[in-house]
Formats: sequence, C-alpha cells, structure tokens
Amino acid sequence: MRASHHIRSRQARELLRAVRHTYWMGRPVNWHVTIDYGWPDTGDELAPSRKHRDIRRRFWSWWDYKRRKEKVIGSLYDAVIWEAPNGKHHAHWMIHIPSELLPEAIAVIENRAEKVLGVVDHDAVYQQEIENVNGLLSYLLKGTEPGYAMQIGIRPEYQGAVWCRRAVPSMALGRAARESDWKENR
Repeated sequence: MRASHHIRSRQARELLRAVRHTYWMGRPVNWHVTIDYGWPDTGDELAPSRKHRDIRRRFWSWWDYKRRKEKVIGSLYDAVIWEAPNGKHHAHWMIHIPSELLPEAIAVIENRAEKVLGVVDHDAVYQQEIENVNGLLSYLLKGTEPGYAMQIGIRPEYQGAVWCRRAVPSMALGRAARESDWKENR
C-alpha cells in the first residue's frame, strides 16, 4: 500500500454526493467529530486507521442496540475525511444523530474513543454540531487534488500523507445504496 497525498477527485465527488444524499433522505449529517490520533510510529502507518475503525465499530454497536430497541430507524449515516498536516493524523467524522439521542451519543463517542486510545488529552476528541454542511465540506475537502478542487470551488491545501482511504462515506451512503434509494422513491 502507498501513501495518499490528496483526496482523489472521485472520492471527493462521491463523498459530496453521499453527504448531500443524507439531506434528501431526511437524515442529514448533523454532528462533526474530530479525533486526533497523533503521529504514527514508523512502520505502523495504518495504526490511526485501525483505531478509528475500532471506535466506529463500537459506536455502530451502540447504534445497532438503539435500532433493536426501536430508538433509531435505519443504518448509520456517516462519512470520514482524513488529514495529516505535519504528519499528525486526525479524522473528521460526520454523523447523523437524531436530536433526542445526541447527549447520549456524545458520551458514547467520548467513551469509545477513550477505550480505544487509552487516556486522551482534553482536546484529542472534539465534537460540535454541524450548522453549515456545505461550508464544512468545502473546508474538509481542501486536501482534494488541486485541479479538481479548483473546479468545484474549493481552495486546495496540502494535507500530508495518509496511509488509508482519505475520504469515505459509510456503505449505507455508497453509490449502490443511493441508487437503490432513488429507485424505491425513498
């Protein structure tokens, strides 16, 4: 596997479509979590990706529990964008969380991050409500390939080398899922 230095144009396009699809589904991404994974050790560049995957799986487990209890409907809608300015890896995680579950979800994210990362600094996990999703996407996609970024109105800025997919929506927001939603008029 090679390091990625930019979000490819296809990744950026699919992420934009996926996040905008959440709006049309009536479940827009409304919560933004930034998790700082620090500098990975040489030879273990995939560690941040593995840790984030573990946090997401633990959060998914909580979501699935709530779905079985009929507190939420449907799949978890989320997307992740990775950055590593100066080699320090962090993930921007956008999630749809129903407002009635938001206080509990905030605590669950903090708890799951602490279980995976160990004792974390007070600023290692930063959470906030998304007020302007298009503005946030423009900011987060600044690591897109410069030519494509300029085409879609984003000012490109180098965001370092990352050893995983830089921008990825959940499978519930993938191209096949979106096409299925449109065909079934959801």
